[in-house]
Amino acid sequence: MDTLRPEELATLKLRGLYERYGYKKYRMGRFEEYSLYAKNQSFLAGENIITFTDLDGKLLALKPDVTLSIIKNSKAAKEGREKLYYIESVYRESKESHTYREISQMGLEVMGDVDIYAVAEVLALAEQSLAQLSEDYLLEVSNMDFVTGLMSSMELTAGQTEEILRLIRSKNSLELRTAAQKAGLSEEESAALGALPSLYGTFPQTLARAEELARNETMQRAIDDLRAIYQAMEAMGLAEKLQLDFSLLNDIDYYNGVIFQGCLAQLPRNVLAGGQYDGMVRRLNKDCGGIGFAIYLSEMNRIALPQASCDVEALVLYESGSQLPQLLSAIQSLAGQGMRVRAETELPKQLRYQRLYRFAGGRLIQETAGGKEDAGC
Repeated sequence: MDTLRPEELATLKLRGLYERYGYKKYRMGRFEEYSLYAKNQSFLAGENIITFTDLDGKLLALKPDVTLSIIKNSKAAKEGREKLYYIESVYRESKESHTYREISQMGLEVMGDVDIYAVAEVLALAEQSLAQLSEDYLLEVSNMDFVTGLMSSMELTAGQTEEILRLIRSKNSLELRTAAQKAGLSEEESAALGALPSLYGTFPQTLARAEELARNETMQRAIDDLRAIYQAMEAMGLAEKLQLDFSLLNDIDYYNGVIFQGCLAQLPRNVLAGGQYDGMVRRLNKDCGGIGFAIYLSEMNRIALPQASCDVEALVLYESGSQLPQLLSAIQSLAGQGMRVRAETELPKQLRYQRLYRFAGGRLIQETAGGKEDAGC
C-alpha cells in the first residue's frame, strides 16, 4: 500500500466511503456527442473541446465533463432519488501549458428529490472525502440563493449583474460599491452589495452577519438552510473545518442553493468543487433537482510522496545454474512474509535494501550483520 500514488490511495479509500452511503458506481464511455457540450459550453471549465467525426458521420467529443453526461442519461424524477459515484477521466485544456490534459476525477451525484437531507449528506461526504485525503483541509460553503435573492430585489441589467457577480467573486469591495452606484442603486443597496465580499469566516459568526442583510424570503430561506446544514454537520463532528464564504459564486444560469469547494494545505488550488445545479438539469429537460461534487484526483499527484528508505526489503544473490525450483520457492517464502524481494546474479549499483541473502546449496543464507552489503539502508 505504501508504494501507491496519492491518486490511487484516494480512489481506494473513497470507493468504500461512497458505497457505504448507498451510491452505485456509474460507468460511461470516453465519447459523447459534441452537441451536448456545444449547447452548454458556459457550464464547462473551458471552451476548447477535442472533437472528431465518427464513422457514421456524427461529431463526437472526448468528454470534458462528467456531470453533463450523467444528467443527460439519468432517469431520475422528482419522486425518487438516484445516487451515483464515478471514477472517470476528462479531457480539458490546461491553463498553464495551453495543451490538452487528461484529468482524473472522482465524484458523486444525487439526482431527483434533492431535499435538505440530500444536501447535508453530500456536504458531509465532501468533507469526509477531504479528511481521507489529508488531515489539513478546509471546506468552504456558500449559498447562491442568498446572493441572487439580494440582487433580484434591485433593478439591474444582465450586464450589470454579471459585472457585480465578478467583483463579488474577486472580493473587490471598493469597485463593487462603485459599480453599484453607477448602476443607479441606492446607498443602502450599494452598501449591502459591498458587504458581500467580506462575508466569510467561521460558520456561526458569518451566518449571523449575513442574516442582518436578509431583506426577502429567498435570502432568509438560504440562511435557514445553511443553519440547518451547519447543525447537522456539527452533530456529526464535521463543523470544525467548515467555513462560510458568500463570495464563492458559480454561474447563476446553472447553479442554485448550496455550493462549496474543498482545499488541502499541501496544494495551491482547490481539489474538490460541487453544488446544486437545478438550472443545468432543467436545461436538459429533466424535471428534478441535482447536487454533486468532483474531486480532481490528478491534483493529488502534486503532493510529494515520502521517500522510501529502501527499494526492497530483501536482495537475493544467486549463481547461474542454481536449482530453479528451490530458488523460486525461497523467493516466494520471503515475499510471503510481506517483503519486497529482488533476485539478481550480482549486486546492483545504488540499490537500497535491508537484508542481503545468498542462495547456495539449495537454500538461502543471510549475510552476517555489520558488512557493507548488509547495510544497504
